[in-house]
Amino acid sequence: MGSRTPSIIDLNAEAAKLTTGITRLGSYRDGILLLGRSAGSKGHWETHREDELLHILDGSRTLDIVGQDGPHSYAVDAGMIAIVPAGAWHRVRSTGAGTVMSATIPGEHIELDVGDPRTVEPGKVMAGGPPSIIDLTAELAKLKMFRRTPEATVADRKGSVAQLAPYRDGLLLAIKASGKDHWERHLTGDELIHVLDGSLTLEIVSDDGPPRSYPLRAGLIAVIPQGAWHRFHCPEGATQLALTPFPGDTVEADIDDPRTIERKPA
Repeated sequence: MGSRTPSIIDLNAEAAKLTTGITRLGSYRDGILLLGRSAGSKGHWETHREDELLHILDGSRTLDIVGQDGPHSYAVDAGMIAIVPAGAWHRVRSTGAGTVMSATIPGEHIELDVGDPRTVEPGKVMAGGPPSIIDLTAELAKLKMFRRTPEATVADRKGSVAQLAPYRDGLLLAIKASGKDHWERHLTGDELIHVLDGSLTLEIVSDDGPPRSYPLRAGLIAVIPQGAWHRFHCPEGATQLALTPFPGDTVEADIDDPRTIERKPA
């Protein structure tokens, strides 16, 4: 099933190198991760066959989405996330400087500066649903630190995990935890982890040999390959965002290698 090596991206370092424009951070599932910075701009109208995630790292943006009665505008400020639903025609604009990370899939677009793209492409532009807007700073403030064990139940973890929004075939999650998590793998796509604060170790089963360990700190993003068994060690505690596809498998036992035990479907 391909490589079991995670892709690790230093988001802080990439942002420090970027003055204006867009840089490609890497691949995610069947799409790409992008980082963009501008000092005031207006993007083109576009649509994607899957959800698009926009994380405003600094500054602010206005997201326009075409609804049944025309375009609607949504303010998205630093520390907020917007998820644009699949098929929705949209554009992003701003009047000031800002930096945005996005997880997206290339799609159709209209390279015209118009207030409503239906006026130039009425047969092409269909109305879409509203975005999910998440105040990440506020949601993180509600979480409590939980010391995990491989045997911890969903009830045990309550209050340390927030389901922020649906994303594609899974969820956008915020997690605040320490300790050792259970082994898991995701069957339909890669998982993306963004460490917001603290540090942790990602342990992942390689194609051959014993599991390998990768240290992750705040500002790093890890893309865990589809189907790869993995877990996290976090002695001191960390906060992370996760784009997690479902379904998956778990092994809720404290063992060194999940291949030595019968799997339990999630």
